[in-house]
Amino acid sequence: RNSAYRIIEAKGATYYGIGMAIVQICRAILENENSVLTVSCKLNGSYGRQDTFLGNPAIINKDGVKSLIELSLTGKEINKLNDSCDLLDEYFSGIKLD
Repeated sequence: RNSAYRIIEAKGATYYGIGMAIVQICRAILENENSVLTVSCKLNGSYGRQDTFLGNPAIINKDGVKSLIELSLTGKEINKLNDSCDLLDEYFSGIKLD
């Protein structure tokens, strides 16, 4: 949670952290690591949602997202998650993909 602040204090920027995150994702795929990383992935029934892309912990390996790790959320957290998903769905509904 506070990594970005530590990076900014040490380096003056966060783009190093972004680069390291990309390295971790690439390594997990190329070396088939089955690493748990937080990535944007498509919900297919998790949290009762379909077809919404959301940042969530997932197991990453040579196939990309092997499986999503569904977190245990309180009722209040589920409501907030649904509000966020609804906003994302509304925003992206206007984008036509060919």
